[in-house]
Amino acid sequence: MVASCRPGSLMTSRPQPFLLLLLCVLCALPALGARPVPASAADGMAMLQRMETARVQGSPSALRRELEAQEAKTPKDPMPRLYRAFLALPSDESFSEFKAIAVLYPENPWPHVGMGLVYVRWKMLQEAGAPLEAARKAVPGFAPALWADGLRLQAEGKPAEAEGRLREALAKLDIPRIRTDLGLLLAGRPGGAAEARALLARSVKDWPEQPEALQVLSRLAGEAGDAKAGAEAGALLVALQPHDREAHRRQAEAWLAVGDKAQAVKMLERYATLGGAEPAVLSSWVRLSAELGRPEDEEKALVRLSAATPKDPEPLSRLARLAEARSDAAATEARLEQAVALAPNRADLQVRRARLFLQQERFVDAMAAYRATLAATERPVPEAVAETAELSRKLHLPATPAKGTVEQIYDRVSLGLVALYLEHLQAKPDLKGNLKVRVDVDPTGKPTKVVVLYDSLQDALITQSARVAFMDAQYPPDTGPQEHQYVFRPPR
Repeated sequence: MVASCRPGSLMTSRPQPFLLLLLCVLCALPALGARPVPASAADGMAMLQRMETARVQGSPSALRRELEAQEAKTPKDPMPRLYRAFLALPSDESFSEFKAIAVLYPENPWPHVGMGLVYVRWKMLQEAGAPLEAARKAVPGFAPALWADGLRLQAEGKPAEAEGRLREALAKLDIPRIRTDLGLLLAGRPGGAAEARALLARSVKDWPEQPEALQVLSRLAGEAGDAKAGAEAGALLVALQPHDREAHRRQAEAWLAVGDKAQAVKMLERYATLGGAEPAVLSSWVRLSAELGRPEDEEKALVRLSAATPKDPEPLSRLARLAEARSDAAATEARLEQAVALAPNRADLQVRRARLFLQQERFVDAMAAYRATLAATERPVPEAVAETAELSRKLHLPATPAKGTVEQIYDRVSLGLVALYLEHLQAKPDLKGNLKVRVDVDPTGKPTKVVVLYDSLQDALITQSARVAFMDAQYPPDTGPQEHQYVFRPPR
């Protein structure tokens, strides 16, 4: 009996298959009891930064779908579920998820960090301490827990303690998220600007999708007299805010401060495209485009400025200049007409219309515009007096408007027309033809319209001289419409 109790005797008494089964079970026990490994501090914080980037770029739903797919693929791994909760932070749903996962996986520090952050966001600062302490107990020196605790202390109004905790976190894990929060904290503390700027510069270099960090960095650079660094930080910020017109306006000022007019123009154009209509800002766009010698950009800016200042003729006046420079007579005339409609008493605008018409040999319109110039009282043009007189001589108009009987008016106008005809015969000896016009007259005897009924002479100057002369005439009251015909033949 004693001998049968020895290990050798015992083993020989058991069947061999049973031993193999026992060995397999014993080997499998560790595997059956294995727990999911939490994400490392670096990997988890990298995912949190990715979430912030997705929020800034407006694409959190895409990341959420990705995490849902991961969760379906690895249902025993709580990290995708945790990350989805972080993405929904600080909602009630996210807190419930963190709490449930913390019960299932108390050794995982991440759900405790999540609960602490929710409490901080909810301003329930006393409650935030316990879960963050639990995270540090689960993994001593866990940098994300130290970081979150630094945020809690900052929210409690304890900047010195918060700084210490954030520095402790940064010493264990040097990543952009922690650099940024420490930099933002130091930026608001006396004497902390230089270090804050260095931290933020390093942070945005590795992780540029940080609007607040870029905004503070730009401000700190400006305060330090480094306008270029401020403008460069601002450019990154604008890239993150493509639909923020005020951000584009500020960035235009930043580029202008460092003398980069071309970049400033780009920002101002985008500002206007986004609906910006501040006249002073649009005027800057106009001015800079002109200084850069970019008429197309200047024209776009002027169109916007004109719409923003509908009672100001200056943008229209400048648009007319630009149209004239590219030999677009129709656009020049249209812009001048708009400008004159706003400021009919501006002689400088009226005379430009007159000169344009004169250049086009539209003598009737030119004479009307010159007379409007002389009648205008604002910004007089002294040369217009001589120019008007010269046009009158060119048309051989009566020295004073024709008046009297219908026959007397006809004869007065004839003198000028015949004189013109004789002049033109010298260049065209075979010039001949008939000219017939109708003059519509109101009850007072004042002409309202001169209509050319027939013109076989086809001499533009003579025809237009007749139109001006008859339009200037003074007929007897109640005369009614009058028709006048001239037959031009070379003398024998």
